[in-house]
Amino acid sequence: MKSLILASSLLAITAGLAFGQSPTGYNKVTETTLNGPIRYVLAAASPDGTVGVHLEIKTPTGLVRVSLGPALFIASNNYYFFADEQVSVVGAKTASGEIWARTVSKDGKTFLTLRDEDGTPRWQRATEDDPDGCGVSHAPIR
Repeated sequence: MKSLILASSLLAITAGLAFGQSPTGYNKVTETTLNGPIRYVLAAASPDGTVGVHLEIKTPTGLVRVSLGPALFIASNNYYFFADEQVSVVGAKTASGEIWARTVSKDGKTFLTLRDEDGTPRWQRATEDDPDGCGVSHAPIR
């Protein structure tokens, strides 16, 4: 049974890679560029306790929700966003219509790189010593 599950998992990953999707779920095939002013900067907590930063961008076709990444990654690197600020976002569209940002540009310059070319996140992933992926070893906050 374990062999079947492992084979199925490997097949799914291989199929995803063949169609431009990384093992992280970032689908390069759906990558797009959005340009426009930021309407809102939102913080949302996920079930694991990580706080994520999202932007709502005004585009000619309507509002688009953009998922950036963990707030601690963005803040620890002195990145910031303001309402009405003009940005350009390169990211992959998800099934829900949200964009997973790979890069964010301001004033024609790449301001923030969130993911590598293949969609792998640049922030640290949670480990036993770093339960929230913030880069600091501490006990989980409950």
